[in-house]
Amino acid sequence: MKEHNVFRLEVIVLLLLVGSLGLAPGAEQANATNQGFVLIKGGSFQMGDVFGDSPWAMKEVPVHEVQVEDFLLARHEVTIAEFERFVTATGHKTAAERAAGTQANRGFLKDGKQVYPCWREHWFKQGPDHPVVMLAWEDAIAYCNWLSREHKLPPAYDEKTKHLLGPDGQPTDDVRRVKGYRLPTEAEWEFAARERGRKVRFGNGQDIARAGEMNFDAAGTGKMVPKLRMRGPNLYPYNEKGTNWGGTSPVGSFRPNALGLYDMSGNAWEWCTDKDGADYPAEKQVNPCVQGSGGHGQRGGMFDTDAKACRASARIGWFPNAYCPGSGFRIARTPE
Repeated sequence: MKEHNVFRLEVIVLLLLVGSLGLAPGAEQANATNQGFVLIKGGSFQMGDVFGDSPWAMKEVPVHEVQVEDFLLARHEVTIAEFERFVTATGHKTAAERAAGTQANRGFLKDGKQVYPCWREHWFKQGPDHPVVMLAWEDAIAYCNWLSREHKLPPAYDEKTKHLLGPDGQPTDDVRRVKGYRLPTEAEWEFAARERGRKVRFGNGQDIARAGEMNFDAAGTGKMVPKLRMRGPNLYPYNEKGTNWGGTSPVGSFRPNALGLYDMSGNAWEWCTDKDGADYPAEKQVNPCVQGSGGHGQRGGMFDTDAKACRASARIGWFPNAYCPGSGFRIARTPE
């Protein structure tokens, strides 16, 4: 962990030096959260399980051609400090906080510890620079709309119907018309995690998952998403066996991918705009974003999932107002 912190300090110093000269390469520093955005240049790619690794439950096939236009994506996941500013300004109560003490939430009690975890408190230690987790999709879009209002932008979501909104406040199915801060679409997320659609297995640009390069359960000891776990001493051929970090790590603790994006695999699950687990079509898609009632999708895996769930093509879906100890998000925007 010490070497990771040293690397992170070196990156921060470098970014400060670059920032004193102007914008960091590929980034637009136009965000009060100080996250910074990477401008992802659009293109076409083969979306889905290009390695043939997918279990049937993850709906990563058929592999199909997708074209995405330019978009902005935050360098890292929204942190506790950033989310706290939103809560302080609005008084927002998350789904986990509203459910505290209810029967449905009792399963989150652990080892006799009488706490109903939410973004403020967990069984593992977190600092202000850790990704905020234990959030439902509905919490994430509320944050996006607040940030849009802070920057005099039209909100991206109708928080009642869950539909995307155009600049005129009317529902739209065209993500390109959305001007406010939003969650990335699944296509945008995968395109960025795979470094503009390159055939690569993980969101850090590697084909092998290593505990020293991303925060995931390399030991195979965790309990998150057990249906996706293969028991056995070897785990997967693309998993170098190591440790389970046991909790989130500060954003930027590991090397970014080639686009300058951190933690696209591991650390925290990331909500996407799309509807939960929509089946892939076989034909080419342009800027796809599947909307509808029900839950929504997450990408990237977390600290307590194994390598299979951390693959760039891996998908899971959650029902409305669902959350877990690793559910977080990062924000996106459509360029002007």
